[in-house]
Amino acid sequence: MSEPRTTRPAALAVWPLLAITLLPGCVQPDDGRVQQLLNQRGFGTRYVGDTNEQYYLGIGDTVTVTDPLNVEFNGTFKVRTDGVIDLPIIKEIFVAGLTVPDLEQMLTDRFREYNTTADVSAEVVTSASKWYYIDGEVALAGRKPFEGETTLFRAVFDAAPSILADDDAIRLIRADPYHPLVVEFDYDDMLEGGWALANAEVRENDIIYVPPNIFGYLTLFTQQLFSPLTVLVQNVLGLDRLIYSIDTFGDTDRFRGNRNNFFGRAAPAGDAPLQVAAGPEGRG
Repeated sequence: MSEPRTTRPAALAVWPLLAITLLPGCVQPDDGRVQQLLNQRGFGTRYVGDTNEQYYLGIGDTVTVTDPLNVEFNGTFKVRTDGVIDLPIIKEIFVAGLTVPDLEQMLTDRFREYNTTADVSAEVVTSASKWYYIDGEVALAGRKPFEGETTLFRAVFDAAPSILADDDAIRLIRADPYHPLVVEFDYDDMLEGGWALANAEVRENDIIYVPPNIFGYLTLFTQQLFSPLTVLVQNVLGLDRLIYSIDTFGDTDRFRGNRNNFFGRAAPAGDAPLQVAAGPEGRG
């Protein structure tokens, strides 16, 4: 009669694998702290609104406060990173997120606690909190100041799309943690035929992406493929020093100084030739 088969060694081998699988589940992050860090609305900025409808103050904006009858209230103030401006008499006051009419009403009410004739007007003199972003195959990519009355066509036109851009598939992206909006725009259709259906109005914090066309993708692929080889050739053959030497040669004043040193001639007035270390016999 044959002995019964045992599964004990196999069972023992399974337990370490099971423990490793369950280990990450035992270490749970503090979900409350994570939720506090995650963006819950819009682009992620603290103060939101639609500047196309009504301007609202943000971090870095500068406002001028004026009261013709009470000059002690007047001044120009910058919104700090905590959303506060520091005013005379009433000192710190929170203004970030307020529209200009709301700011004027609030300041008038506060100043009337000290002078009943207070009648304050406010004006935004520097806007430093409103931006939109453009990236991709354009000559002028980056963060752009939002000045209002900016359409998608104008933003792309000002950024100068390159010949490697896919003008038929430009995207306007309005970021949101739960409901992002993506609008596709055919730049060529509007440029050549006037089809303005998707020429949306840009808002602050919008992202405009100009993707590459097939030749752009090939160019990017080639650059990434040969980038390590390019760095290696530059380091081994000293092409960076060669380029610098050619550039130096093209610099007339610098080249004249080097030439005079090399031939032992006195430099013309105004030239500052490079110093050459003396040799063993005191000769240059």
